[in-house]
Amino acid sequence: MRRVALLAAYAAIVLFRAGPASGADAAAVARIHSGIVDCVDCDLSGADLANTCVKEHDLHDADFDGADATLMCMSFANFTNASFRGTELSGANLAGANLEGADLTGAKTSITSFLGTDLRHVKGLTQAQLDVACSDAKTKLPPGLTIHTCR
Repeated sequence: MRRVALLAAYAAIVLFRAGPASGADAAAVARIHSGIVDCVDCDLSGADLANTCVKEHDLHDADFDGADATLMCMSFANFTNASFRGTELSGANLAGANLEGADLTGAKTSITSFLGTDLRHVKGLTQAQLDVACSDAKTKLPPGLTIHTCR
């Protein structure tokens, strides 16, 4: 009986984690998970997007607030005016992404790759976020901020 209860509890945790958190558009999250990733003005707030890929797609004006985008492949995608407030971006690949007007206030950027990314017009970007991220010589930064080179 105890084994059945443990399995039921595990299944509930897995099912709960797989679905979008409160606020996210379930259909939009499903599109991201299925690889149909152009998602302009999508509400992905609080969603579990870890290990998904939106490389080279259009997600301008999307709301990623509070989402888990750990290890997400986001390179060369369009995130113009997207919101990443409080988003977990650890290990995400934002190389060459368009972040014009994007809001990274409170985003977690540990080991996030900004190779060749123009960060000059990103809102809420702090030195602390850049201290744990990495870049290359092509990365463009706002005045007064620095970032180290990926190894």
